[in-house]
Amino acid sequence: MCIDGDCPSEGLDRRTFLAGSASAFVGLGALGLEPARHAQTQWPTRVLDHPSIQYGPVTFTHAGKETFDGFLARPKAEGVYPAVLVIAGNRITEEYIPNTCAALAVAGFVGLAPNIFHPLPDSARTREEMNAALKEHTDYDVLEDVQVGADYLERQRFVRRAGMGVIGFCFGGRIAMLHGSRSRNIDAVVPFHPGPVTAAEIARLRVPVQVHSGSADRQVSVAAITELERTLRAQSTPVEVFLYEGADHGFLAYTRPTYKPDAAQLASKRTTEFLTRNLK
Repeated sequence: MCIDGDCPSEGLDRRTFLAGSASAFVGLGALGLEPARHAQTQWPTRVLDHPSIQYGPVTFTHAGKETFDGFLARPKAEGVYPAVLVIAGNRITEEYIPNTCAALAVAGFVGLAPNIFHPLPDSARTREEMNAALKEHTDYDVLEDVQVGADYLERQRFVRRAGMGVIGFCFGGRIAMLHGSRSRNIDAVVPFHPGPVTAAEIARLRVPVQVHSGSADRQVSVAAITELERTLRAQSTPVEVFLYEGADHGFLAYTRPTYKPDAAQLASKRTTEFLTRNLK
């Protein structure tokens, strides 16, 4: 997510992002969806050991060569399922990202998180180190990585060909909207406390969007969410916006102190119902 004035004022401009995009990646780590108790309507908190699903790391290939990795979860039962891309705001090794994919699988989807932070070496821990590692990795590069994940999903025998969803958290929420603006295969977009976008960047985003954020979010203001809603409505994009009273940035992450169970369960229920309505 862009912070400290690093966000561009208009459009996707590669030269702008060569300088600014690194901060977008590491400024505000995104937080995962809190699943709920009933598989068909809500996402349980931790489902990585759920007996109805299978999951694990995957590696994407290009021109016969391995490129970068991701994490995929799907129902064990034979069948064809709608797919949902999960766009993280930080490393996908943090448990909430695999768990989000697993929760999608419990609810009858295929969840895939492409590792958009693959240029980061394990040794990069401070903001300065991360910024240096991601200096040349722009929004364009991230969108290419997301498309690699989408292409991978479309080749799997257990993935329904018609329609795909995308969920994103923080910076990943921004990327989810950008990807939804550019891909003809996306039918639903769910940004959680998303990083800022301009009207120009999402002018082609016309599929249904469901936005979630906290009223007490100290990183993404209510005013920013209101402006996003205004922009989407002005271009006739179907949009639902949910603000959770007293919730801070990260109210969905059961592994973090900002977790707010009631708000998280309601948000996850709404998300599952939204994806079911638009993808199944």
